[in-house]
Amino acid sequence: MYKKAFTLAEIMIVLTIIGVLTAILLPVAFQSAPDENVMKFKKANNTLGSVIRELVNSDAYYSGGDFGIKANGTQIKGSTNNEKKYFCSSFADILSTKSVACSTASNDSYGAVQTYSSGADKTSTAQTNLDTYCASAASNVKEEIVTTDGIVYYQGSPALTFGSIASGTTRNFGTGGKYKDANGFDVNYKVFCIDVDGISGPEKPFGYGIRADGKILPGKRALEWTNKSVQQGD
Repeated sequence: MYKKAFTLAEIMIVLTIIGVLTAILLPVAFQSAPDENVMKFKKANNTLGSVIRELVNSDAYYSGGDFGIKANGTQIKGSTNNEKKYFCSSFADILSTKSVACSTASNDSYGAVQTYSSGADKTSTAQTNLDTYCASAASNVKEEIVTTDGIVYYQGSPALTFGSIASGTTRNFGTGGKYKDANGFDVNYKVFCIDVDGISGPEKPFGYGIRADGKILPGKRALEWTNKSVQQGD
């Protein structure tokens, strides 16, 4: 009595089909796999927003109507070293950190960008500058806040020399060209940076501006990568 079995030709045909399908599907699978840095950026971007919201809504951290970033563009909450570290330390308190090394910044050493000057909206320029300042700071910064997943948050380098003030603009903050826009909103944003692969990694940092009232201004790269993460379906 004969047993039924596949012939050699049938087996060869099946193996050929499997090989063809593998050749077609493997590149597609690799292309659809999410980029690790994009995933980490998305997490860091969301984390930044969550931490700022938590700080602003906290009676402990926001009791003075700010969290160390004063409306006049300075970072200083007080004169002692701990007060000079206030924003960095408060930010680190909310995260699951691997290491924290907040510096005792002097007045304006975090840098600032301005979204309104000389009677014109400069938001686009400010967003470009945020990335520039963060890239500049990355070559010198000591890792300030490193999370357990290796994402680094740090201060930006000194930024602008504020220029002249447009006629009729509200000037509340003395000399130096720090002022409000035509609608009365503060225009100064502190420079804060995110690096998804560590300070020494090849990926450039992402710049953000943080206002005294908690509003966040993303830099150009952050906006581009937000779109990238959406396109990847994350």
